[in-house]
Amino acid sequence: MLIKLLFRIFVGIVFFPFFSSVFASTSIDLSKAANMGLSESFDEAVSGAGDLKEKNGLKNLPTGSQTFRGVPFRILDPASNQGRSFVVLKGRKKPSFPDGVSIPVDHLKASFLYFLHTCRWGGTAQNITVAEYDVVYDDGQVVAIPLRVGVEFNNFFNPDDTSASYLAWWHKYKNVEMGINFFPWKNPRPDKSIQSILFKSRGNMPVPILFAVTASDKELPISLVSPKPEKEVKTDTSKWIPFEPSTASPAGTAIDMSFLLDAPAGKHGKVKAEGDKLVFEDGTPAKFWGVNLFDYPAANEKPTKVKELADRLAVTGCNVVLTDGGLGKDQLDLFKSKGIYVCVHSKEAGSGQTKTPTPDLPQEDPAVFSADLLNLEPKTWGFKENLDVRVTNVVIEVPFIDNPMVSFPELSLPFNFSHARKFGRPFGVDWVVFWPNEFLSEIPLLISSYSSMNGYSASFGMDGGYSEIESMFHLFSFFDQPRILVQWPTASLAYQRGDLKEGKVFVLNKESDSIKALAHKSGLNPEGGKFKTDRSGELKAKVNEKTKSFVSDTGQITWQGNVGVVKIEAPRFQALIGFLSHRKFNNPYWAVETPNVFASLSAISLNNKAINVSDRILLTGVTRMENTGMVYNQTKTKLLNPGKAPILVEPLNAKIVLYRFQADPKLKIRALDANGQPLKTRVSAKWVKNSYVFSWVSSAFYLEIYK
Repeated sequence: MLIKLLFRIFVGIVFFPFFSSVFASTSIDLSKAANMGLSESFDEAVSGAGDLKEKNGLKNLPTGSQTFRGVPFRILDPASNQGRSFVVLKGRKKPSFPDGVSIPVDHLKASFLYFLHTCRWGGTAQNITVAEYDVVYDDGQVVAIPLRVGVEFNNFFNPDDTSASYLAWWHKYKNVEMGINFFPWKNPRPDKSIQSILFKSRGNMPVPILFAVTASDKELPISLVSPKPEKEVKTDTSKWIPFEPSTASPAGTAIDMSFLLDAPAGKHGKVKAEGDKLVFEDGTPAKFWGVNLFDYPAANEKPTKVKELADRLAVTGCNVVLTDGGLGKDQLDLFKSKGIYVCVHSKEAGSGQTKTPTPDLPQEDPAVFSADLLNLEPKTWGFKENLDVRVTNVVIEVPFIDNPMVSFPELSLPFNFSHARKFGRPFGVDWVVFWPNEFLSEIPLLISSYSSMNGYSASFGMDGGYSEIESMFHLFSFFDQPRILVQWPTASLAYQRGDLKEGKVFVLNKESDSIKALAHKSGLNPEGGKFKTDRSGELKAKVNEKTKSFVSDTGQITWQGNVGVVKIEAPRFQALIGFLSHRKFNNPYWAVETPNVFASLSAISLNNKAINVSDRILLTGVTRMENTGMVYNQTKTKLLNPGKAPILVEPLNAKIVLYRFQADPKLKIRALDANGQPLKTRVSAKWVKNSYVFSWVSSAFYLEIYK
C-alpha cells in the first residue's frame, strides 16, 4: 500500500503536466451568450473609490487558453467578441441582467463538465440555491445542477476551495483578495448527447457569473496546489513533552498481551469459514486482530529483524498479519512460534489484479489462510484519493483531511464497514488512517469496539513499517504513530476477549445514510439472502439523527456526534473518546474529568473480573501528538513542513475515580511509559470511602493498578 502511494506521489510530481494534457477535452463556446467584458465594472463610480477595474480584479484575468490546476479552459478574449468575455445573470443588486441564458453544446457527449464561475454579493448560506445549470439532452431529458455559494461556487471576494469546487485563479489588489473557482460535474448520462446548457439565476442577492465550460470524456486529474498563497499555522507545543520511552522491551509488563496468542499458530488445524464466523479445523473459534505487512520486505529481512518484529507484534496482542505473499518459510516459522497466523491476500489491494503468492510460502501450512475466506473490506480515513504532493527543496506539502471521526459518525470507518459487510459469511476489515491528523487517538478503541459489537472475524490495522518519527514516508505506519501503538494492547484485549456484546442484526439498504447502522450489528443482505432485521434491537437502540447521536442496542456504545464524544461501557472495559474537555463523565464503574480538549482514555481489567472488583487494571491515556516544528496551512488541510524528531506529546491532565464495592488498601498504582516500564513519578491516589481517587501523571501513557 505504501509503496503504491509513494509511487503515485512520484508520478504526480513528475508527470502531472503530461497527464493533464492527454485527456480529450472540449471548450464549450460561450461567445453568443457572453454579455460583459473585462474592461467593465460591476461597481458604480464613487468619488475616491480608486481604480474600479483593479478593484474588481477582472482587469487581470488572463484570456485565451488557460490551464487552472490541471484543467484546461478557454476564456473569451473581449477584443475578438465585441468586448464581451463572460456571462452575467440577474441578482438583487443587478436586476438588469437576464434571468437566464441558453448555451448551445452542439450534441456533444461528455463524461465530465467543468464550470469556471463565481458570483458577486455572495453572502448567502450554503444551503440556499441561488442559480443552476440545466443540462438539456437531445432526448429531452434535463438534469439540474444547483449552485450554492460556498459549495459549487464561491464569492468573488476572499475566495478559496470549497467542499465541491476548486479555486482556479486568484489575485490580490492592495488588501482585497479576489478569484474564481471551477466546479467538476460528473455526467450521470455520459452516453447521451447534450443539446444545450441553461444557465439560470434564482434572482437572489448573488449575481452569478460564468467564464468558461470544459467538457471531457475522462475525469481530469486536479492539482490540490491552490493558486492562493498558504498561511502558515503552528500548534503551540511549548508545554508539550518529548516522546522518549525507554528502550526496554514491553515483554512481561502490564501491557504485554502475548498471552492472548495461542502458540504455535496452526495447532488447531486449518482456518475455515463456518457461517459468518471463522473456526479452526478442530472446532475452536478463530478471531484475528493484527496489522498488514504489504510494504514490509520480510522475505528479504535478516531473521533477527523478522524475529524482532514478531516479538513486538506478539506483545501488542497481534495474532495475525495480512500479507500479499511476501514471506518465506523461515519468516513464517518465526511468526508461527509466537502464535501469529499469516493471512495471504490473493489480490493486490485496490487493483483487482490477482497476485501469485511467493512459492516459498507453504500454502498448506495450517498457520496460513487465504483472505478469500473473508469478505475483506479495505478503508482509509483522512486520505485524499487525488493526492497531490508538492516538493519544494526540502518542504513537502501533504494534503489530508483533519476531521475527528467522533464528530462525523455518518462518515466514519465503522459506518462504511457496515455498508460493505454482507451477512452470511465471515467479515474482516483492513483499515488505515492517514497521517497527519490531530485526532488519531480516537481510532484503535473505536475499531476494536465495533469489531466486537459487529462480530467481525478479523481486523487488520495500519502498516507494519516504522521509523524514528511520524514520517511522510510512513503515512500509515503502526509503529510510527505512538497514539495508535500505545492503545493497541487495550484494543487487542477488548476485541479478542470479547468484552463487548454482539448487537442485534440490522439489515441495511446500500443507499442508507442513517446512523442507525452504527447502533446495531449491521450489514447488507447478499444476493438472494433472507436475513431480517431483529426488531428487538430497534426497540432497544436510541437514535437521534438530528444530533447525530445514539445508544447501541447493547447499551454499551454511546455516540454523541453533536459534541464529538464516544463512550464505551462494558463491565471489563471502559473508554471515553473525543472532545472530553471540562465535561463530567460518570457511570457505576468510574468518573473522569479532564481539561484536555481531545483525548482517548480507557480502563480495562487484566483478568476476567469486572473493573469494580478487579485487582489488575490497566488505564491508558492518549492526547494529541506532533513532530517538533510541524507547520500546517491555516485550515489544517495540508502539511507544509513535516517537522523532525522528537515527537511531542500534549500532557494529559485528568482526575479519575474508580468505584469499588469496598475499599482495598492493598491496591497499588504506578505510572508507566509507552513501553510499559515504571516511571519514577509517584501517582497521587487516595481512598474516599469505597472510591479510589487519583490523578494522571503527565509523563505517563499508562497507569497500572495491581496488588
